[in-house]
Amino acid sequence: MMRSPLALAMTAIVAWSLIAPVSKLALVSLNFYNFLFISNVISCVAVGAAFAVMCRGNFARLSPVRRTNQVAMMAGVLDCMFYLGIYHGYRISNGVAVLIAQYSWPVLIVVLSAVFFHVRPTARQGMGLACGVLAIIITISHGDPLHIGLGHPGALGLVVGGALCFAVLSVLSKYYMDDALAGTVWLFVTSTLTSLAVGAAAGGISLPPAAALPTLVLNGVAINGLSYIFWIVALARGNAVRISALVFLTPVLSTLWLVMFFHEPFLPAYAVGLCLALAGGLLCMRGNAAES
Repeated sequence: MMRSPLALAMTAIVAWSLIAPVSKLALVSLNFYNFLFISNVISCVAVGAAFAVMCRGNFARLSPVRRTNQVAMMAGVLDCMFYLGIYHGYRISNGVAVLIAQYSWPVLIVVLSAVFFHVRPTARQGMGLACGVLAIIITISHGDPLHIGLGHPGALGLVVGGALCFAVLSVLSKYYMDDALAGTVWLFVTSTLTSLAVGAAAGGISLPPAAALPTLVLNGVAINGLSYIFWIVALARGNAVRISALVFLTPVLSTLWLVMFFHEPFLPAYAVGLCLALAGGLLCMRGNAAES
């Protein structure tokens, strides 16, 4: 499997599609601060072990003075904020609605590029932005513009705020791809420290119940740990543009799991919102590919 970029990418996609159902399962017995911190600790161990196996003794790549690792540290803070936002959303709102708002990040990448890097959106990206905005409006209104909300007044802001953090993280990731494996180690180290600081300040860090350990290990090792390594290797060995487009399978699979196993209500408005979110993301990504 390690020799096939497509197999590696699909493994990561399937792992990420489990974020929503595993989050809803874990948050029954854990607060989201504890869930993120302990998962990050386990991810650090898993990714660190993978680096130790693959680095061939060159531990100097982990030097904190390297600029690429410093960029990865900043990305780690954003990674923590991203997960805090979406975990909070999954705890208090409909999972499918949160999922659609979460996947506004490709649209936000285009907005950030236009505002901060003065990159003018292409016609396709403009269409993608329109689709993304419509997806969120239709989703949060349940198809009725007079009813806006995700079931909680702050849920929309938290989820979209998390998506914004992920969009910035995605832009920053270009600057540590020269040694993405070492960068990923630092990303999880910084995310762990940030989640510890935020969780401790909120009084949300404690020992987890024994029944939650299997979910924590699954989330830390596979979903938020080794999947990053698989994705990085897939991008390095395969066609990065085509492989990146596969990420839009994630919300489709996540929706399937939520409806099948958690009996989440799936309104017609969610189907429209999901289609628009997928279309918007693909148009934005295709615009980036055309420019490069």
